[in-house]
Amino acid sequence: MTRTTPKLIVALLVGAVALGGSVGYAITRPGGSGALRAADSLPVREPLVSTVGLAGGRVPWYHPLILTVTDGSLTSVTATDPDGHALDGELTDGGGWTSSHQLLPASTYTLTATVKDKAGKSRQVSLSALTTPPSRTLHAVLSPGDGKVVGVGMTVIATLDRAVSTAADRALVEARLTVSTSPAVPGAWRWMSPTELHYRGPSYWASGTKIRASADFTRLRLSDGTWGEGVRDTAYSIGSRVVATVDVTAHVMKVVVNGKLVRTVKVSTGRDKYPTKGGAHLVLEKTKLKIMDSATVGIPRKSPDGYYEKVPNSVRISYGGAFVHSADWSVRDQGVRNVSHGCVNISPADAAWFFDLVKRGDVVDVIHASVGPKLSDPGMSDWNVPFASWAN
Repeated sequence: MTRTTPKLIVALLVGAVALGGSVGYAITRPGGSGALRAADSLPVREPLVSTVGLAGGRVPWYHPLILTVTDGSLTSVTATDPDGHALDGELTDGGGWTSSHQLLPASTYTLTATVKDKAGKSRQVSLSALTTPPSRTLHAVLSPGDGKVVGVGMTVIATLDRAVSTAADRALVEARLTVSTSPAVPGAWRWMSPTELHYRGPSYWASGTKIRASADFTRLRLSDGTWGEGVRDTAYSIGSRVVATVDVTAHVMKVVVNGKLVRTVKVSTGRDKYPTKGGAHLVLEKTKLKIMDSATVGIPRKSPDGYYEKVPNSVRISYGGAFVHSADWSVRDQGVRNVSHGCVNISPADAAWFFDLVKRGDVVDVIHASVGPKLSDPGMSDWNVPFASWAN
């Protein structure tokens, strides 16, 4: 008796694929005396392997991967994810197979299956399954950017494109964020909001410190079904140590570079109605010509305290509207009294010098102020919390 190889059709994702051979058996009498009648032939139907519950030709990632067989059975299945990790599963009583672990979204699984038809003939086949993408994803952006030189107060900032609220999910996110420094310095992350984390050590960075940060959200899954995506890296360095100390009551700003006093500047800070907030501030940005509009801080332009000015050499130290900037209108008050709306007013010449000197992350420390820092403001959020209380 001789047999031809039965044809196997595998239907996975996008229909059936014929794998060769002819259908049925041709059986001859012993000694070659002639073939049996057609009615005596024993046709074997082709096994059909298929998946269950496809969505648009893909396997839903939140369901198990299920293989079923018609007119046959699976005797073994090996499955791997795109990283080569095994996807475990179990053969079912009906001759199929079901994965036992969570699938990854937007991933291609490679499967090798051994299929046996009803006559006991086995054949190994290779197939693949593509899973659906997640409905919610999470990405991170790291700052400062690659190759930047920043000030000693500049923390590492991770900004997320989706809010993360639960303590358990935040721990998962933090576990995917790494920071290394040279020389080595202990540090910790602090959640400033559901979408932003900052990393710092016990004190300002030392000049010359090299910092490397990474966010790897590959295969990160949060409790609400959000999946992390992507790898982000940044490497930057700490430049010269620039600390400007603004004394609200003495009306001066002392600028120290690498431990040396380089300039004492006369200032006028916020008057009683609009006091300058105390505490360590950071240089956030510099603008050569800044439009300052009182309406942006809740003061109507046409009110007695309103203003709309084009101000040169403006150095932002808070997102609440505080700047160190040129103020030719208050030169006679600088060094004498506080008349501003909360900014640090300095002369045009001093403002041009200060503007050229400072960089993002340099420190402006306001002392003897009548009000404390606003810890929710990025300009004041990083260094007005003791390191022992920093990690939350």
